[in-house]
Amino acid sequence: MVLRLRIKVCYSGRCMEGLGIANSGFAGREPEVVLPQALAGDLLGETPSVVLAERVLADGSRVLLPRLTTPLDVYIVTEDRVEGPVKAYAYVTRGGFMLLNDALISKMRIVILDPLEGVWCFRDELGKRERRGVTPP
Repeated sequence: MVLRLRIKVCYSGRCMEGLGIANSGFAGREPEVVLPQALAGDLLGETPSVVLAERVLADGSRVLLPRLTTPLDVYIVTEDRVEGPVKAYAYVTRGGFMLLNDALISKMRIVILDPLEGVWCFRDELGKRERRGVTPP
């Protein structure tokens, strides 16, 4: 099972919400997010400014991905609070979900308590509250 969270991303005055996966193994030194092409097209418009950036995948292979040159604002949305914004650079892929890298998860103050069951909390809730990941539609 993966931990799915309700994510809001904003870019140049436009915002969209969707599901993001927090424990995908996506690592990095700075906050980054992967956006599905369908969401990216609606959010970024016709001609966003991108560069090709090389990424190393979990299996060690290398791939070139389009990366926005300007960061976007990322929020975690729950039933009782919104955490963010955190500035994150975005990659655009053909996938179906947003992927949050470990640096973004950390900046969002998310603590994964049980990755198999999708249980998590915000850092200030540790030992006080447990939250469940979002079930996909």
